Amino acid sequence: MLRIGWKNYCKVVTLLSRSYTGLPACLSSIKMRVTVITFNVLLLCASSLGITSFLNTNDQSRLKDVLISGLNSDDAGPLDYAIRGLVLLDADISNKDNLCKKLNAKLESQNTETLFHVGKASSVLSCSLQLSSTQKEKLEATITASSGVSELFFATGALSSFGVSLDAPKVLKALNAALKKDDSISNLGYAFQIASILDGDVSSIFGRIEDAVVQADQVDGKMLQFEGGLSVTALVISGAYRLANTVVQAPSISKEQANKFAEYFVSRKSVQTVKGIYYLLEVTSVLSDNAFHIPVAITLASKAAVSKSEPKFQVRVSNILGKSLGSLNVIADSATRTIDDAVVLSQKQLTPKDGMFELDLMSSNPGKGVYRVALSASAVDESRLVGNVGALVEVKVLTKIAIEETEIGTADSDQSTAAKLKKITYPQKLDGSLEADSHQKLILKFLLRDTLTKELVTVHQAFIRLTHRESQQEIFFVAEPDVNDAYKFDLDLATKAKDFLYLSGHYSMDLIVGDAVIENPSVWQVAELKLSFAAPSAGQPKTSKASEMYRVKPEIKHMFREPEKRPPGIVSNTFTLLVILPLVIFIVMVSRLGINFSSLSFSLSALGFHLSIGGIFVLFVSFWLCLNMFQTLKWLAILALPAFVSGNYMLTQIAAKRKNTTKQN
Repeated sequence: MLRIGWKNYCKVVTLLSRSYTGLPACLSSIKMRVTVITFNVLLLCASSLGITSFLNTNDQSRLKDVLISGLNSDDAGPLDYAIRGLVLLDADISNKDNLCKKLNAKLESQNTETLFHVGKASSVLSCSLQLSSTQKEKLEATITASSGVSELFFATGALSSFGVSLDAPKVLKALNAALKKDDSISNLGYAFQIASILDGDVSSIFGRIEDAVVQADQVDGKMLQFEGGLSVTALVISGAYRLANTVVQAPSISKEQANKFAEYFVSRKSVQTVKGIYYLLEVTSVLSDNAFHIPVAITLASKAAVSKSEPKFQVRVSNILGKSLGSLNVIADSATRTIDDAVVLSQKQLTPKDGMFELDLMSSNPGKGVYRVALSASAVDESRLVGNVGALVEVKVLTKIAIEETEIGTADSDQSTAAKLKKITYPQKLDGSLEADSHQKLILKFLLRDTLTKELVTVHQAFIRLTHRESQQEIFFVAEPDVNDAYKFDLDLATKAKDFLYLSGHYSMDLIVGDAVIENPSVWQVAELKLSFAAPSAGQPKTSKASEMYRVKPEIKHMFREPEKRPPGIVSNTFTLLVILPLVIFIVMVSRLGINFSSLSFSLSALGFHLSIGGIFVLFVSFWLCLNMFQTLKWLAILALPAFVSGNYMLTQIAAKRKNTTKQN
C-alpha cells in the first residue's frame, strides 16, 4: 500500500490542480468539479495552521489581577512568579522597596529553590541583594554529576541571577551525567533552560530538542502538549527557543508543530494559578519574539455578520499576545458558503484600517448564508510567520425578506366546496374576524422573498401561533414550504380539537418568521379568529394543560390492610392444649419409669454442658418470639462451641466412671 505524508499529499493535490488547467472546453464540467475538490483539499491543508485566538486585553487584565494578588504571598515561589509575570505584562509594580525587603528576609534560607526564586525576582526588581560566601559555595557544590537536573536548574539559575559567572564545561558535564540517569520531558525542559545561559558548545543539549518534541501528545488534531500540562509544555518550548537563539540555529520544531503548540497555549488562557500564568506569559512572549517562528492569530475584530447596510467586516492580524506584526499584506483566498460549498470570491485583498484589515464581502453579491473566509497574511522579507496561511473565519451574510402574496381563509374539511381566501398585505391585519367551526379547516398561504436577489427563500423558523383571548392559552404549528418554496398552513379543526382542549372562542393568529441569516425577523398578527369546536368542549373546563398540571391535587390517604378476624376462643384453647399435650405425656412417662440422678455430676464440664443446652432451648424460644434467622444463627454459633466442648468432657468422665465401676465389680 502506498503511504504518503500529509504535506506530500497537499503537494500532490497542488500538482493535480495545475495539470487540469489545460483541459479542452468539452470537458469544462469535469474541470469545474476537479477544481472545486482540489480547492477544498488545498484549503484543508492550509487551514491546518490557523490559530483561533490570542491573549486579548481582557485576558491580560484578568491575568494581571491574579498576579497582583500573588504579591501578598509569603512564599518565595509564588512571589517570584507574580513579580516576573507582571514584568512580562509591562505592568507597574508598586512598593518595590517592600518587596525587596521581603525577598531579603528569604535570602537567609539555604534551600536551593528558594535562593533561585529570590535571585530571579530581585534581578528584575533591581534589588541590591547578594549571596553570602556560604550560600555561594553551597550552590557551586550542587553542580556535580550526582545532582538531579532540577537541582542543577535551580543552582545555575540562582548563581546567574546574582551575577556569579558559571563554569560552562563543569555545568555541561554535570548536566549530561544527570540526563543519562533521568531524561524525562520535564528534565529536558530544565536542560534547555540551563544550556541557554551557558557559553561555549552546547550542541549536545541542543540535539535533544528533537527527542523532546516527538514526545508531544496531539489533542483533537489541533494542539500539541506534553504530559504534565501547561507548566511542563511551556518550560520545554520556551527553553528550546531560548537555546536555539543561543546557538543561532533553528530548533527541530516544524512550523506546523510551532503553531499547534501556540494553539495549546492560547487555549489555556483561563489558567488561575500564579505559577501557571507566569509560564503562560513567558512562553507566549518567547513565541512572539524569536528569530525562527512567530505564530500568527487571524481573528474577527468586528461583528461576524455583513449585510447590504453593513457590507464590510474586519479582522485582526497579530501575534498571540495581540501585538501588531507590522506592515502586512492580507488576502482573502476564498469565501465558501458552508451549506453548498459555493465559492463567491477568490484572491481579494483586504484594506488596512485603524490597525485592522477590512473586506467588503457584499461586493461579490453573495447569497444569504454562513461563509468560511480563508485568509492569508504575508510580509516583505519575513519568513518567520506561521499560521498565516489559510486561517478561517466564519461570517454570516444577512438579508432582508419580504412576506408576499399572503392569503387566509377557510374551506370545508371534506373539500366539497372551494376555499374562500382573502388577500392581506404585510403588516396589515385582516379586517373583521374570521369564523370557522369543526366542519371546516383554516388555510394560510404566503411567500418569503429575498429583497436583494428577489428569489423565493425558506427559513428555519416559520410558525403559526394561535392565542386564546380569555385564557391566553397558546398553541403553535409549523408552516411548511412545498416544492416551489411556497408556504401553506392547513389546520383541520375537527382533528386538532384535542390540541385546543376543545376550547372554543376568540383567537389571535400570529405568523412568526425567523432565521439566523435574516435581518428582519417578524412577528405579524395576521387575523382575529372565532373558532367553534365540537360538543366535547361543553364538558371541558376552559383551562390550559399547564393550569391543570399545577392545580392542587387531592390529599393522598394511605389505607392499611385491616387485620384478619381472630378464630373463636375454644379453637385457640384447643390448639394450645394439643401443643402442650406431648410435653405432659413425656413428664408422665418419665415419672412412671423413674429418673436416675445417680450419674448426675456437678463438675464444671457438666454444669457448662447443661447451661449451654438450656441456653440453646431459650434461644429457640426467643427465635419463635422475637429474633430473626440471622440473629438466631449468630447466637447459636456462640452457644454451640461451649456445649460441644463441655459435652465432650462430660461424656468422657461418665465413660471413665462406668469403666472403673465395671472393674471393681
